[in-house]
Amino acid sequence: MILDCHVVVPERGVDVGFTVQPGRTLALTGPNGAGKSTVLSAVAGWLRPESGHARLGERTLFDLAPGRSEWTPARRRQVGYLTQDPLLFPHLTAEANVAFGLRRAGVVHRAQRLQVARHWLDRMGVGHLAGRRPHQLSGGQAQRTAIARVLASGPDLVLLDEPLAALDAQVVPQIRELLTEVLTGRTTVLVSHHHADVDALADAEHRLSV
Repeated sequence: MILDCHVVVPERGVDVGFTVQPGRTLALTGPNGAGKSTVLSAVAGWLRPESGHARLGERTLFDLAPGRSEWTPARRRQVGYLTQDPLLFPHLTAEANVAFGLRRAGVVHRAQRLQVARHWLDRMGVGHLAGRRPHQLSGGQAQRTAIARVLASGPDLVLLDEPLAALDAQVVPQIRELLTEVLTGRTTVLVSHHHADVDALADAEHRLSV
């Protein structure tokens, strides 16, 4: 789906507009403080901008202007958001973490949710760790689990906010290669300071300035 987006947050100095073509990845780049993460938070529904809009295909995620105030809650946007911190639930196993959001995505039966979760953990190369809790996972294993959780629900849009920044250098190439594979054909917005990430994952770049 095509993403048409314009985010205005004056108190953070953000006034950013861009379009992402269906199945393509756009990299938002620029210095710290340019508003890259703010834009992703607005598109995800975690932050309400002062004005602007975001439309994903025929659906409006938000449309905020004089006389208009349309806002779709984050849980209904069908947007997957991956940050540099995996943000896994510490009391749940890797499998249960991935399965957690699938009921909201329409996977009703528990057995089916666990089957989908295991499929994605296997695809990420961590299926053998399905029964472990986050504190029993390495940084790379936890991020692979987080990627599985984001993609298992079949989001229409994927947002990546410095997804490799917190990982040990030796695992970064493996995770980058994995993302290159699983994001093919998915409409994606990537925030990264690393040229290697942009070169490997993005089809186009939009640079923000302070």
